[in-house]
Amino acid sequence: MIRGCQCIDKALLGAFALVSMMVSASAVWAADEAEIQKVIEFVKKHEKDGSVKPSGYGWISADGESSVNLLGVIHFDARNIENGLASSQDKDSASGADNFEIRRARVGVNGTLYKDFDYEIITNLVGSSTNTLLRAYVNYNASPGAQVRVGRFKQPFSLEELTSVQGIDFMERSYGNQMVASNRNGVMLHGAPIKGMTYAVSAYQDGFNELSNTNQVGTLGAARITSNLAELGGISDAVIHLGAAVDKGKYEVTPATSTDTGSAASSTTRGTILSFRSENRGIANAYRAQVYGDTVTAGYGVQANNNADISKNLQGLELALATGAFKFQSEYFNNTYGVSGISCTVATSTCTYPSFDLKVSAIYYEFFYNLTGESWSSAYRSGAFTSIKPKANFGLGPNAGWGAWQVGIRFSEYRVTEPSYFSSTGTNFGINARSNTPVTALASLQSRGENSTSANTVTYGVNWILNPNTRIMINYADTHFATPVGYLTTYYPSGLGTTSREQVISVRTQLNF
Repeated sequence: MIRGCQCIDKALLGAFALVSMMVSASAVWAADEAEIQKVIEFVKKHEKDGSVKPSGYGWISADGESSVNLLGVIHFDARNIENGLASSQDKDSASGADNFEIRRARVGVNGTLYKDFDYEIITNLVGSSTNTLLRAYVNYNASPGAQVRVGRFKQPFSLEELTSVQGIDFMERSYGNQMVASNRNGVMLHGAPIKGMTYAVSAYQDGFNELSNTNQVGTLGAARITSNLAELGGISDAVIHLGAAVDKGKYEVTPATSTDTGSAASSTTRGTILSFRSENRGIANAYRAQVYGDTVTAGYGVQANNNADISKNLQGLELALATGAFKFQSEYFNNTYGVSGISCTVATSTCTYPSFDLKVSAIYYEFFYNLTGESWSSAYRSGAFTSIKPKANFGLGPNAGWGAWQVGIRFSEYRVTEPSYFSSTGTNFGINARSNTPVTALASLQSRGENSTSANTVTYGVNWILNPNTRIMINYADTHFATPVGYLTTYYPSGLGTTSREQVISVRTQLNF
């Protein structure tokens, strides 16, 4: 009996333990369910402001005040170029070659910290820059009308630039965008004081560190203001965007000798002030302006001892009109570069001081239409456009859709006004900044402009947005140069010919998350 009682006691204890475990599990599940519901509600609340992605690629704290989102984008391009120029093994002719290209490969994170702080860190894994950090900043957002951002971020200039690469209408941005600062180190005050209006003011430097900056912090500054008259006036399913921006200040350029190994090493250093590449990633240096620097010991890629001081004054105007599936967009850019350099020859202890002004303007206007009916107003927020989301994602099966389809056309051009002493032949002269008189000796060449001072491009585009994370783009760009252009190579100075027209067709496969 005693043994039997022990068995009964053990059975009762086991049953009690099982019930306790079930009760505990139920309590834990209830707590977890409450936390999960809290997270779901937070995601729904903040889905449209981008702090939490509806795709769920990331993590969020239980209180909903901190989050981490995984970011990534890859652009894989294929390109065919027809320009009539002769082929060459010289590396400077590479921009005329048909090619596959991983145009962008970026990974990073963004999110929030304790509700009032946003952050973003993005690396760029391809490109010519030795610094792979594309963007890294912290943003204090407690007041929507007065936020503060510090770090490396996009400067407040240009509607086209502030539209992310996931949502740009064409594969490449316009000529004017090639003068825009984009991501730079600095600090910015920005916000939306009232619904339908935004402003931003920043101070920044041109380079990553002191070696590429002048002797003062934040020698460059940008400011932008926008309004959406449709939002201000309560007009639904429409965008009437007006914007104005300025970007001005000083920075430095270090002249260097050519890195072209196809010819003898040079002792002449030059710094590039401005260069344009044809819009669909065609010929590089369709136009280029340079200032001469110190005469150094002959070598490849040897830097001068003295920098050239550059001042710029860039202004921009923006217009975008959208109703339903139709959008018209245009921007005008006007820029003046003021250049002041030093060109010394150590052997003779003589120096000249070249100085010149370079005036540049660019404009584009585009028309875009969503064939599948998606509205542009749903993709507009905070003074810029974001990606279009298909009404029905592409897929196979009875309930699948065809994604979103878009067609568009863009007219774009640039114009450069050079100093009268500029020449494309290499026999050009600069101005002595200290005496304001021309340099008259051929041995004292100071500056030059090369290739065409004007060009215009018509680009046709078809986009297929399969889903919010996948897009295929096809672009055809037809460029006409005001004067014939050629590759700026020293290996074959005249053997590759010149061209007044370039045609480029390209295809992009885009994946992003």
